[in-house]
Amino acid sequence: MKVLVLLFSILFIEHSLAQTQAQCPEAGISQISTCYAAYFKNFNFTSTPSVKDYVAAITRQMALGVNGFKEICQWANPRLACIGSYDPVCATATAFQQALGVSQNDAIQFLGFYGATNWECNAGYNDVVSDYYCYENIHMNHDQDRVNCLIQYNNTVIQQGFSCSALGKFVQCYTNVYRKYCGAEGAYIGCNIAKASSVEDAPFCASQMPPCTKSIDVNKLVLLRKKLSASIISQKFMHG
Repeated sequence: MKVLVLLFSILFIEHSLAQTQAQCPEAGISQISTCYAAYFKNFNFTSTPSVKDYVAAITRQMALGVNGFKEICQWANPRLACIGSYDPVCATATAFQQALGVSQNDAIQFLGFYGATNWECNAGYNDVVSDYYCYENIHMNHDQDRVNCLIQYNNTVIQQGFSCSALGKFVQCYTNVYRKYCGAEGAYIGCNIAKASSVEDAPFCASQMPPCTKSIDVNKLVLLRKKLSASIISQKFMHG
């Protein structure tokens, strides 16, 4: 997704083939297909779009500002509720490939978008809304920084094979990009976006990912204290 989710427009190595996962039942495949058909209609797609077209549609929606993001959540949360108890057993690249009728690589990308959007529209919703325009700036003007994290990760996997350690370094790299441009609050969101996208198809790595800590931006805290002090002094002067 161009804005507020990972950019998976280049190769994202399949990393879970060697892992044993519970198989999604046929009913789950059918349910995901139904839920996504309804979701895609919001973007005026009558069938599963290509990843490129989906990214373009999301980008247009997010360009509407924070209200565009809120509307996406109004579409994404019913999708999550529709899938219901079939998540997590059917939240796999294999299941998405069958349900959406796409290639394995596209299925991995759609699964990553699914994980990121679920976090953004639920646990991370207030944080994303609060600092939306800072993160939009990253995606509009500093996207190459994020892409570089993905390139580094893919190179590692190509050379050394997949490992949870490599995935953890990717999450940390992504976190650092958001910290660079949006401070501590940005790091928290960037970390969660990367983690939510990455571990959807690699849940066995979840416990090995770096923690996403929500810390207070010291500069903002100092500014708030100055404003509070000025307000107190003003009130004393008025009532003195």
